[in-house]
Amino acid sequence: MLNKKFHISILPHGKRIETKPGRNLMEVLMHESIFLRSDCGGKGICGKCRVEMILNNEDHEQINACTYKVSEDIKIEIPESSMLSSHIISKAPVSLPQKFTRRFENVNEKECYGIAVDLGTTTIAIYLCNTARGKILSSLAVKNPQVLYGDDVMSRISAIGKEKKNLGRLQKLVVRAIEWGIKELLISLDFEENIVSKMVVVGNPTMIHILAGVDPKSIGVSPYLPAFYKAKSIQSNNLSFQLEDFPIQLLPQVSGFIGGDILSAAIAVDLDNQPEGTLLIDLGTNGELLLKGEDRLFATSCATGPAFEGASLSCGMQAIPGAINKVQIKNQKSLPEYTFINPLKSSKLRPSWICGTGVISAVAQLCENNILETSGAFKKEINLTALKKDTSGKMQYTIVPKKFSQDGSDVFISQKDIRSVQLGKAALIAGIEFLLKKAGLYMPEKIIIAGAFGAFVDKADMMTIGMIPVMDLSRIEVSGNSAGAGAIMVLCDHTFLEKSIQMAEMITAVDLACNQNFQEAFIKNLSFPI
Repeated sequence: MLNKKFHISILPHGKRIETKPGRNLMEVLMHESIFLRSDCGGKGICGKCRVEMILNNEDHEQINACTYKVSEDIKIEIPESSMLSSHIISKAPVSLPQKFTRRFENVNEKECYGIAVDLGTTTIAIYLCNTARGKILSSLAVKNPQVLYGDDVMSRISAIGKEKKNLGRLQKLVVRAIEWGIKELLISLDFEENIVSKMVVVGNPTMIHILAGVDPKSIGVSPYLPAFYKAKSIQSNNLSFQLEDFPIQLLPQVSGFIGGDILSAAIAVDLDNQPEGTLLIDLGTNGELLLKGEDRLFATSCATGPAFEGASLSCGMQAIPGAINKVQIKNQKSLPEYTFINPLKSSKLRPSWICGTGVISAVAQLCENNILETSGAFKKEINLTALKKDTSGKMQYTIVPKKFSQDGSDVFISQKDIRSVQLGKAALIAGIEFLLKKAGLYMPEKIIIAGAFGAFVDKADMMTIGMIPVMDLSRIEVSGNSAGAGAIMVLCDHTFLEKSIQMAEMITAVDLACNQNFQEAFIKNLSFPI
């Protein structure tokens, strides 16, 4: 049985794939650069990855590719609706500073092309650039297929610890996803595959270790240190990329949880020239914080969790067409109003589920309308049209009734979803408090919010639920995908790589995991400031 292989035939094209028994069908397809939708992160609940399995050459059976284990030879057909290519994820806008773009004015160098990648735990953003002119030609973002091994970095470290072969599997998943994205961008511009001359990848230390094929086990245990710190350059073919060989530049890492992504973001927002007390928040599955002190930088990372990326929620999805991104409660007797992502303004598209910005908006509205206790529990004494019990007797707040939703099911916020938001916001605000204390500050002078989630979330909503300190909204800026912008700057101008190396040496890392007082602050901040 150990050497037995099964075959997957993909109809109608007849492509044939060989795999070992017990392998996950979605993962097998990903290794062949066939990417399916997976809005639920491989939990088997969204049904977006369904394929048709053909039985006896006639009968068809629908299966979820993310949960199906291959135990026999099978024939499948993949519906267009399940393919990722038609549902590329929206990524936060990239804003390149004028100081950078001015460097490329009146440049007459030979055309040269490269790829910048923001390798997130949940989302991978890929940018095709003209490096001679400092311009983005095209970009896209895809879900990180490693979610099949868990939503967060510790889950993926644990998966590698359980089976060493999983390091290679996780590496290949992300390499194939990046490669797929590159090919899509090149095809969209009718470019040849061999024009890519270099790549820069930024991400948190665990993501970078896995990409480089380095076991991240040292990050998973105290004192949570990376296996390497220095910036690296690796040839793409050494990482199993199948495109023509090119160098891949990785930025330095500061600690086990503070890596090239926050350094990249700091470069893009020109942290050097920001006022003392400026706090940079790169918000995603991991919340990374960088604070400018008098003569040093202070950084930490907090596990904000996947809820802010739309994952782990009862009706959660990423910010793709159909995702609810804003909720407003006009009165307690009627259902709430909402908006959803519909870039083509299609009258046929209905709201599907809710993304990270939508759930923050909804929870802020529940707080403002006194529907929640400070503990996060739904108030029992109020009678609301939208508030009802599920089949197990637990309360949930309906955003969209099933008759108006895309897939004919209710879209709601559950008590568990509110708890997920509480855990994420408590980790973030407690991390901010500890960073300020370390720098000898009481309040930030300015806050810059970066990251895909941070680019679209309402600043007032964040303040309402206690994610960030209460301060004048004019002192809070939203910078878009700064990590991606910084990666582009490093790609196009080598001096920014040197800048990242210098910056890494100036950072004092604040370890929250080993701090006995952090848990107390975290628990205190679980409550909503209602």
